[in-house]
Amino acid sequence: MFAMMLSLAILTSLFFVIGSETIDAPDRIGVSGPISFNGTQFSLAWSQKPRDTYYVQEYLPTGEELESFNQMMAIHLFILDIKIEDAVRQKVQQFKNRQLTDKICQFEVTESPTGDEFIVDCIMSVSKDDQITLVEFNVNRFKRVAIGSGKTGILVYAYSLRSYGDNVLHFLDTLTEVRATHLNAMIATTLPSIIVKND
Repeated sequence: MFAMMLSLAILTSLFFVIGSETIDAPDRIGVSGPISFNGTQFSLAWSQKPRDTYYVQEYLPTGEELESFNQMMAIHLFILDIKIEDAVRQKVQQFKNRQLTDKICQFEVTESPTGDEFIVDCIMSVSKDDQITLVEFNVNRFKRVAIGSGKTGILVYAYSLRSYGDNVLHFLDTLTEVRATHLNAMIATTLPSIIVKND
């Protein structure tokens, strides 16, 4: 059950395209936004509760759309009694599976000095007719957090950065600098307080 839920939840935004007719953005976890990351403000654009134990909310800069964004923040919340290491392990397995079909896909896991947080970052791509049409860099920060009423959950605080078409090669050429900048920003970010709201 855990594997199924986590696979659903942590599929990156690279494959999570939502039609405008389905957009719904009630705040279910006490983070109505806007939220700030690396100098950019992100407003709540979409939210869903696919399972009783799983919440997701996505945030975009002004003027961007879910179907064609350049930057996005996402908050995934799992109310599950599992170790954070198991959540990270599931994420890693997803990327290993993707590497079988995506020659660009690479990832790295970083553990905090205290051992209670992990960051998993990756680069992935989409190709058409043997040409790369989209690349996406993701940074995912995992931490067990209080969610109110004496309960805890696993928070995955995620940032995504995309490049399309003719800009892909330049994006890949500058990836080392891009990665360092956003990893440092994620490490320095204060995670939002989570309060799960009763539906």
